[in-house]
Amino acid sequence: MTARLEKVEIVSLEIERPKPEHPWMKFAGMFKDDPDFEEVQAFIEEDRRQLDAEMEIYYHQLDVEEKVK
Repeated sequence: MTARLEKVEIVSLEIERPKPEHPWMKFAGMFKDDPDFEEVQAFIEEDRRQLDAEMEIYYHQLDVEEKVK
């Protein structure tokens, strides 16, 4: 082993790591010319408001039930 190590040459090598593209960048702007995009956004916002309101009622009921115990 010592004989082999005497003949070894250590070389330093700098390798530049590739900078990966952000995974969402390929989707950026994909709906910029879509005429239905604003309508879809409005639907999503309304649906989110409705779900938030339902969850608020649900959590309030849980709080009331917890106080009754």
